Amino acid sequence: MFLSESKKCLIGAVLIKIGSALLLTWGKTNVYFYSFYKQTEPDLSIAYNTLPIAIMALPIALITIFSVKIAKKVGFILHIRIATIIQCASLLIAPYMPTYLTFLIFYIFFYGIGYSSVAFPVFSCTWSHFKKSEGRVSGLLLGAYGFASVIYVIIITYISNPNNQQADLITEHKTQTIKYFSGSVAQNAQQAAQIVSYVASICCLIGGFLIRPYVETANYNQVGVSDQKIQQFEEETPKQNEKEGQQDSSVEIDPSSVAVNDLPLEIASDHGLPQIKIKQSLSAAIKSIQFLTIVSCLSVLTLFLLTLGLNYKSYFLTKINEDFFITFVDLVALLASSFANILWGFLIDRINFKILFVIIYFVSGIGAIALPFSATDKISFFIVYVITMMFDKGALVVTGPALIKIFGDDIGHQLFPLTYISSLVSVVVGPVSQFILLKYFSFDIILYCQGSLILLVIIFIIRLNMNYQK
Repeated sequence: MFLSESKKCLIGAVLIKIGSALLLTWGKTNVYFYSFYKQTEPDLSIAYNTLPIAIMALPIALITIFSVKIAKKVGFILHIRIATIIQCASLLIAPYMPTYLTFLIFYIFFYGIGYSSVAFPVFSCTWSHFKKSEGRVSGLLLGAYGFASVIYVIIITYISNPNNQQADLITEHKTQTIKYFSGSVAQNAQQAAQIVSYVASICCLIGGFLIRPYVETANYNQVGVSDQKIQQFEEETPKQNEKEGQQDSSVEIDPSSVAVNDLPLEIASDHGLPQIKIKQSLSAAIKSIQFLTIVSCLSVLTLFLLTLGLNYKSYFLTKINEDFFITFVDLVALLASSFANILWGFLIDRINFKILFVIIYFVSGIGAIALPFSATDKISFFIVYVITMMFDKGALVVTGPALIKIFGDDIGHQLFPLTYISSLVSVVVGPVSQFILLKYFSFDIILYCQGSLILLVIIFIIRLNMNYQK
């Protein structure tokens, strides 16, 4: 039995998210790849784990912001297939690169370009098949993304370090001391990169050829206009239709006089119904206090996630030098956050976005401040880290559906990729500020400051008029 287009699209989207999840594992696995290339590049600086990433992330972030607009121009199907082919090719090439920098160019930069090109168009295509269920779809896709990253971390960790050896080498950078591996652990890292690259590239390629947007047919029942109402309209207004048939029958509505949530759909009818055009301005939506506040808040939270993500294993190995335990904690956190993402998706379909945002930011801010304290005790670290990850990654899940509820389908879909401005800000500010601040402060102080900043933006969330009630 053949699958429907909707099911094929959903499967394709899930596969693409699984194939793209390797990018999420960098902060948990880069210590192995650094150890591998350190053997042949003894002067290799630990700064390569963060600073080059920031430079390469600039074009990646820009592509992400405009990805949906580009996809609309070239066609979603062609755009997604080209992007997934780029992902596939870059991953297959990366493990064979002779230097750490060239490895990063393929494993992060070109792979990241493919990911950034496809990330939001995948959501748009899948949402088009499952209208009114955007939250659940977002939760499912991001849940798959999280689950896949768990599998990748397990594969890389257990191939690289099957005997749970401790990091036995030390390098210093400014005020930061970094531990890394020698011997068999460093040697095994290349094989680990090869295996996960094969898995991820196959998923991207297959998913890219399954996904396609929903194509609407000219059926007025789909927009809630029954044949009976159309017939009644024709019988009641025959003279009006004849007059409007000789003129431009479009009616323009000024959005300033109509609530965004109350704007009607565009209707063009062969039965003589007037064509209604809504002057919805994307630029006006971008300048709105709602959108600017959401992006600003996301920038603060993304800054914390990026800082912690890029330094997870190298930082916590200095606190608890047990590779398997640190990996285990992160795996549990990834699994828990993946389940939480699905839950956030259900909640945004039922609860006001503003309430969810306040909860997410409060728990994330407290968690960021508590992490350095908790890392002195295994149990405390486990609890604090897992809970923090369950909440902070929920922000992106609820943002997309919330934008659709606030601004409507068309504008909301176009605004969602633009929220990646928050990531653009983070990838610039994060590594650069970290590079500078670590000259004077410890990594603990950086986490305290970021946690306090997360709590501070709650004030702006509380004062924000979300313009809708669920």
